[in-house]
Amino acid sequence: MKNPFRRDGSPNDGNSNDEQTDAPEQPNQGRTLEPAPEVLAELDALNEACRAAPDDIDAQIRLWRAVAALDRWVFVNRGPEDNPRPYALAAQPGNLIGIYSSGTRAQEAAYANGLVPPDATVSLLAVPMPAAIDWVLSFGEHGVVGVTIDYPRLGAWCPLQNLAGLRPANDQG
Repeated sequence: MKNPFRRDGSPNDGNSNDEQTDAPEQPNQGRTLEPAPEVLAELDALNEACRAAPDDIDAQIRLWRAVAALDRWVFVNRGPEDNPRPYALAAQPGNLIGIYSSGTRAQEAAYANGLVPPDATVSLLAVPMPAAIDWVLSFGEHGVVGVTIDYPRLGAWCPLQNLAGLRPANDQG
């Protein structure tokens, strides 16, 4: 099945060699990787509130609830297509998986962090919520201690053990 998106998350207009075949587990079939501009603006504002008051736990909770309310999390794929693996970075608290609010922000991060050459295609994964939380939690067995949102643009992070509490209430039990 042909994926309607290029690897960079942009629509596939059929005039490009940069098509990707949709694997059954790729959930972005027929959807855009870009949330509404208001959603991104809200994340940016919540992140600024956290930076302005780094000890304000309520501000951090509001930010991470907004992250968990996204339809999907986007990841920069660092593995082969048959064994996808999200980009993770080594940070002070330990290894953090980079989650992105949009395909554009994921692509920008891949270039900014030197994950791909400037002219290369960025392989992205879009995982719907709440499955994205479950997938990220599974990396705890491999030394991942948390996630960071839209790194390096935002860079706020959340410990892995706090992610389970971000699942929507109707999916928790």
